[in-house]
Amino acid sequence: MTHPSFRLAVATLSLLSLTDVHGQCHADLNGNHMVDNHDLLILLADYGQTCENAGWHDPILSEIHYNPSTQQGSDSDHEFLELTNPHPFDLHVGGWSVADGIDCAFPPDTWIEAGGHLVVANNPGMLDTLVPDFTPVLGWSGASGLHNSGETLRLVRPDGSVAQTVTYSDTNGWPEDADGGGASLEWLGLPHNNALSTSWVASSALGGSPGLPNSTWAD
Repeated sequence: MTHPSFRLAVATLSLLSLTDVHGQCHADLNGNHMVDNHDLLILLADYGQTCENAGWHDPILSEIHYNPSTQQGSDSDHEFLELTNPHPFDLHVGGWSVADGIDCAFPPDTWIEAGGHLVVANNPGMLDTLVPDFTPVLGWSGASGLHNSGETLRLVRPDGSVAQTVTYSDTNGWPEDADGGGASLEWLGLPHNNALSTSWVASSALGGSPGLPNSTWAD
């Protein structure tokens, strides 16, 4: 049996050698902006003597506003996606991206506060006036917006692995009020699987709740 002190020494050396680069696991395993003893405990408990195959603390795709109502105005001004940080610590999401339906690469110094949100918008300047302070608002690239008939969105980790895939639609059991009726699609929250249409409902708030807890969570 490996002596605990030896395992701790190996873990310490392993952790100190880790960097936040593509293809390697991140040293700040608990997302608290530093490498500390808690990271060592996570490393030992979950991953053994090295950080190989260590898991990620994922944000969750929690809201999609793909077809705003005419009452709101232009689709291009009001379309957005929202990510939620479900963890009790700030989450570093630099190097993450949203792909397929739209393309948005998150800048290296991007964080989501504990329990907070990040918004990805077609017109970030418009959405920036609606979200709380300290909520990152990023813009997606290209001129096309979210398809009104539905499409696939993938949340991709810095190492290229896919954290989540959501294929929304204006049919197949997806909420009708989100298709031009003024509502957004809101995820029901944990433990619901956001890949399933049954895990989404139409927002009770016109235009959804970008950067805020989903409007239906209080119902």
